[in-house]
Amino acid sequence: MPFLDISPLELIALLALAVMLFGPDKLPGAVQGLARTLRQFREFTRNAQNDLKKELGPEFQDLELTDLHPKNFVRKHVLGPEDGDFREIRDITDSLNGEIRGAAEGARRPLAADDATPDDALYRAPAPRLAAGERPPFDADAT
Repeated sequence: MPFLDISPLELIALLALAVMLFGPDKLPGAVQGLARTLRQFREFTRNAQNDLKKELGPEFQDLELTDLHPKNFVRKHVLGPEDGDFREIRDITDSLNGEIRGAAEGARRPLAADDATPDDALYRAPAPRLAAGERPPFDADAT
């Protein structure tokens, strides 16, 4: 099992910390207990994975637990191995963002008389003006 981004200096610091916490006489017992716990955890995950494969059926015999992570699942089952970097999804997203920007810019321009539809009258109605010091109406049920 590789040490994930642990430098030799960090490993030495962890060992020194373990010696200070447990003492030189109890450290071997603590390491044995940790190794036993790690073996039990690995056995538990292996059994859980085998039970999952057995329950899902023969078409999932190559199932790995890491495949259940959403990013790995999409990469393996939706995109395929050659599309692992989500390039196609990024292209679609960029084109949709361009369309949304275009629609937003079109919405900013004032409507001409020939653009009007019956529903536009609702949006063109001027907001009611409030007198100085007058508070806007408050609807307790709407908040």
